[in-house]
Amino acid sequence: MTRDLTGRRVLVTRPAGQGEGLAQQLEALGAEVLQRPALAIEPRTPADWPPAEPVDWFVFTSPNAVQWALPWLDSIDRSRAQIAAVGPGTAARAQADGLPVAVAPRAGGGVDELLAEPDFAPAAGERVLIFRGEGGRERLQQVLREGQVIVVEVDVYRRVPAAAALDVPPAWRSAPLDATVVTSRAGLDALLGMTGQPALQWLQASRLITVSDRVAAYARAMGFVDPVVAAGVADADLSAAVVQALQREGND
Repeated sequence: MTRDLTGRRVLVTRPAGQGEGLAQQLEALGAEVLQRPALAIEPRTPADWPPAEPVDWFVFTSPNAVQWALPWLDSIDRSRAQIAAVGPGTAARAQADGLPVAVAPRAGGGVDELLAEPDFAPAAGERVLIFRGEGGRERLQQVLREGQVIVVEVDVYRRVPAAAALDVPPAWRSAPLDATVVTSRAGLDALLGMTGQPALQWLQASRLITVSDRVAAYARAMGFVDPVVAAGVADADLSAAVVQALQREGND
């Protein structure tokens, strides 16, 4: 399968500082890339820190969670805690920051993949501290609490819309957009909130590339046709999904 994206136009909406690697990969394949972050990441100060009781597990739900948890980790006893990450990208960020990850899915990434890992098995009565973004999903907490695990949630960052309106250059608006990369439901909500008519029709006519079936289902409900789910959240996974989507479109 050829990986030529010459002449294709791709909108990358990852937060500032997180989309450059993907943009470079797409441009290396010949694509024209417009970077417009849909979300900005802001740190939060955790309430009730440090935890009063010893912790058995730390769980990081994203690379952002690792980044913004680091300032708080020196104030807690980590001697007996194991570390889990929801995906390989999060695990790589943790390892790079000197945090030894005991359990993480090797591919994909998400709560369900972590829960499927046999080595991630907190016992009843153990204490699990989850570093996450404000307003994140509750599935992991729900499953653990059903197993009588003690769950402590620590919101170390929040996601806010990056701009009031989507700034699209006239040259881009005058031609079809081939693909849009959105990696979270919050990002899609923010993007749609930034977009008015007729830019919304221009956006919805593109192939949406995302990272989970959950976000893809939400995108379909928001008017996107046949979203494509990448194999993971890494830049290589997303660029491969863009290639797959646009080549399949060209063969239809």
